[in-house]
Amino acid sequence: MIDAKIARACYAAHEKYWVDRRPEMRRLRSAYLNRYWDKKESPDQVLIETSRAYEFIEGYVASLFARSPAVVIKGDIRGLGNPNKAKALANGFLSHIRQQLEDATRLALIYPASFLKLMPNENRDPFKRVTVAAVAPWNVIVDTDAHTWDAQKLVGHRYYLTLKEARARFGNKKYSAHPLVRFLDQGIDDERGYSGRTRPGEDEIDPVFQYVEIVEWYDIEDNRFVVWSPDYKNGTRLLYDGLRLPAIEDAEVKERKYDAIPFVDAAGNPLAPIIPLYYSRIPDMPMRGYSALRRVYDQVQETNIIRSYQASMVRRAARQWVVESGVFDAEAMSKLAQGVDGEFIEVELSPGQALAGSILPVPHAPVPAELQSYIMQVMDDFQRGSVLAPFTRGESTRATATEITALAAYSSSEVGRLARERDSAIERCARVYIAMMTVYLDEDSQAIIIDGMPEMVSARDLDGDFTYYAQDMGATPVSEAVKKQEFFGALPTLIELGVPPDQILAELVRFLDLPQDFLSSVQGASSSPTQSSATTLPESSPTGVGPGGPSPEDVVRYLP
Repeated sequence: MIDAKIARACYAAHEKYWVDRRPEMRRLRSAYLNRYWDKKESPDQVLIETSRAYEFIEGYVASLFARSPAVVIKGDIRGLGNPNKAKALANGFLSHIRQQLEDATRLALIYPASFLKLMPNENRDPFKRVTVAAVAPWNVIVDTDAHTWDAQKLVGHRYYLTLKEARARFGNKKYSAHPLVRFLDQGIDDERGYSGRTRPGEDEIDPVFQYVEIVEWYDIEDNRFVVWSPDYKNGTRLLYDGLRLPAIEDAEVKERKYDAIPFVDAAGNPLAPIIPLYYSRIPDMPMRGYSALRRVYDQVQETNIIRSYQASMVRRAARQWVVESGVFDAEAMSKLAQGVDGEFIEVELSPGQALAGSILPVPHAPVPAELQSYIMQVMDDFQRGSVLAPFTRGESTRATATEITALAAYSSSEVGRLARERDSAIERCARVYIAMMTVYLDEDSQAIIIDGMPEMVSARDLDGDFTYYAQDMGATPVSEAVKKQEFFGALPTLIELGVPPDQILAELVRFLDLPQDFLSSVQGASSSPTQSSATTLPESSPTGVGPGGPSPEDVVRYLP
């Protein structure tokens, strides 16, 4: 069972690990932000920044872009719950977190990993009582002994609250409040004159800008939730025991306290509302990620150095001349230095003296061939480390349409592996959200719309061991165009097979996002009487039925 001593020890080990890697994380961030050089230390030097790191990261982000994240839910094998209602709720939630997924993807590519935190908020609408935030890896404390995320025994999340918020949530206690200095900025002198967590006297800090560091602990093994803070009693005591969630009571938003973790799966196992996103892992420590940008950081560094060296060489390649003494007077030398176009400069030459021998341009050393060869080697190393398809960088290739479709569908590529990790995070988000909704809908039923029909959803409908699959997360403009082409190519076959035209029209309206008025107008036309309801048999018909009635051979055609 977790207590203040265990929380303090885990927090100290976590801080030591990330403090040792903080300089490297700063370098990765600076490379991405085109702030590789510290120009304050060398203001007179020519330092050139390239966008290689930004190009590398945003190329992956563009390839992993989730236009409309959604899931397909498979029902419980025991028949519990309603997968259709769970799917409607999950997809409604996922449609609003696209930006958070993109932010988490960017963090996971620049740094070793990232996380998505599902947080409760006070909203009268129970379906909007959960928000999502992308969390940096140094703000989540993981169980490094676990071989998978589900095998963890303890998970922690570090964040900051203002002094006012901390007192309102955890009581009016004595906190060691301090200004907010983010993790990567700690130890760096800022414009306020102090660095890290060193600060002036408390009377010099406005209370509005005082913050308290909070660490939430999810004890998965003992199913317990506690809150601990290094700014309360120096971390020797727990700040709060239990979890308070907003609830609607008597038409008012109140809070309800839970001693254990209230979010559980269908088997009753507690779930931490923290979703991991690892695009690369250290093989012998799966809970420690590996930065994709770090893989090509040396090539980014060499590119910046080479470009800065070339810029210095270009600036030294100025127009200079060697002039014989006495040929040009002071006025002629000033005109020569000004370099005015169309300017005439008169000089006096001695008998037999030639002007060509009196002034010569200063020769410049050519760029070494080794430098150009080295540049090509660095670029080749960068391309090998990026393992991105050329079309993702906007480059034209000679690939066939089948190859382009396969790349766009994320199959047989590095991007496909990363897309599978992103889809796993989306599936976990949906699973945890449904588990949280079972808590918020434990007493009340809410009305939702599924396929245009009103339905009532309750906690019983969501209490099932569902299987989640990310739906069409690899959708790109190329794959969408291929899908439309295949759909139109299959229309003649569908018509020959006897598919009703109204169903084909409904699918066209849905697939092409056409106005729904098309369907209503066709339905109205089909329901209007265009011919007499009374049917009469013709005198002769292809079935052989004549005016005198059916023959004995044709009676079987009219039997049920």
